[in-house]
Amino acid sequence: MNIKSLVAGAMLVAAGSVYADNLNTNVNLGGAAGGPLSGAFAVTHFTMGDFTDTFNLAPSSGFFSVDSSLITIGFLPTTDVSFYAADINGFALTLSPNGTTEWGTLSMAPIMGPLVLTVHGTIGDGGTGPAAASYAGTVNISPVPEPQTWGLLLLGLPMVGYLSRRRKSAAELQAA
Repeated sequence: MNIKSLVAGAMLVAAGSVYADNLNTNVNLGGAAGGPLSGAFAVTHFTMGDFTDTFNLAPSSGFFSVDSSLITIGFLPTTDVSFYAADINGFALTLSPNGTTEWGTLSMAPIMGPLVLTVHGTIGDGGTGPAAASYAGTVNISPVPEPQTWGLLLLGLPMVGYLSRRRKSAAELQAA
């Protein structure tokens, strides 16, 4: 065999092993139709290296107020998850790395759907090989009325007040 072929093959194997498995999944959210939705998820990676996990959240369109959290605890390199970025549609979660315990939070972010949570991180201490590192998260989504709804509300309330006052004046004239 040619030495160049062996070196090229070894480089391909080594390059493929430094990335953990990436995940792309849907998160099941529960709640009443048209009301707030909530869901939780858990992920375990079995290979050390970098990962990018993508979570598709149920609402496909609309304007939402979104809360989210991530947490992981790992004391060994093979169980350690380090988050280096996480966002929902570009709204970054605030990450708090703390060695063995890391978490991320996003609070009341106004976001247009469809909603996608993307988590970037690494498993282990830069080595390669097997791992069993996990993290979990929650998502809470509340629909926010569209601007047209607010416009109708702001126009409708003064109109109701005007009609109420007009009826009161008409009743006073008849009594006199």
